[in-house]
Amino acid sequence: MGKKKTVKQWAIQLLKVGLSAAIIGYLVWDSVRRGEGIFSDEHGFNPEKFWQLVHHAGQYWYYLVLAFATATSGVLITFFRWWVLVRTVDVPLRLMESFRFSFIGFLFNLAPMGLVGGDLAKAILAARRFPDHRPETVASVFVDRVLGLYALFVVASGAILLTGVISSSPPLLQSVCRVVLIVTAGVTLVLIACWAPDVTGGNLILLLERLPVAGKLLAKFVTAFRAYRHHPWMLITSVIMTFPVHLLFAVSIYLIGLALFDRVQPLARHFVFCPLSGVMQMIPVSIGPAEFVLDRLFVLMPLADGTHILPGQGLVTLLVYRVFSLMLATIGVSYFFFFAREDWEEALREAEEAEEWQETAAPAPPGP
Repeated sequence: MGKKKTVKQWAIQLLKVGLSAAIIGYLVWDSVRRGEGIFSDEHGFNPEKFWQLVHHAGQYWYYLVLAFATATSGVLITFFRWWVLVRTVDVPLRLMESFRFSFIGFLFNLAPMGLVGGDLAKAILAARRFPDHRPETVASVFVDRVLGLYALFVVASGAILLTGVISSSPPLLQSVCRVVLIVTAGVTLVLIACWAPDVTGGNLILLLERLPVAGKLLAKFVTAFRAYRHHPWMLITSVIMTFPVHLLFAVSIYLIGLALFDRVQPLARHFVFCPLSGVMQMIPVSIGPAEFVLDRLFVLMPLADGTHILPGQGLVTLLVYRVFSLMLATIGVSYFFFFAREDWEEALREAEEAEEWQETAAPAPPGP
């Protein structure tokens, strides 16, 4: 039984990796096919363009340094946000220990061949550290992820309304913006309903569990979210802390673009495009969906002079951001393996057997 389960897990992971490779491959092929990509001209692939990009990055290296610092700041805020949430429900987790667990989860969210998701790994580690607080630690990880995604939609909606992109963009992007606004409003109502007292005597949870597809997941979220009903200010603080995470992600992407390319989309548009690409990470595939959306959005919107960004620029920009994330995760993983390798290996084995947790393990958005 265990062997069959392992084969199934590997099959799913291979499928995800294959889908990621297909998306990235398509974006590269499409860039070359058009004869106007960042690595191609009318004759096809041109290696000189690659070296021009490297030279540009070497000339403006300080933008890359600022981008790495900005990305690091955003990630560390998410680590601190989870620590605030887990402490709110009286789990005596120390700040540095929470950072250690978060680094591990961060790495597994970046690794497409990982057998467990980052949220699952982090929850297992925290629950093993405090077995008497297992429900609280699981709830904190779950609520942390949902609040991060909710703030992602709120930032995207705010940027859409403030920049006026919904009225000045092509029809396809206008439709996407309307969907984001509707989803944001709908999720806000759901969160308010979850926070309200349960007058059904628990029947609401039973009803949610019977819903097809996402019923059990939704029921788990409502149960976890209600653990914070008596701590409204901490919950609001956690949401507020999430906003700069997504803003820093957009700024980091903008700085990477300045380092690599002569022309980039304005910073104001990054506050719309980056959250929209981040929303695509709700699809349980580590790499590919966000790159596809960001690359298409960059190309779709013309610049002030009427020209367009070259195909492939969004892809390369976000891949560089992922390299930065991997560098940051390596720091935390190195620390963990030096000081608690046996503890981690035991927790990993437990995580692989925790079948009921797999439903909550999904890739994180590239920013938060």
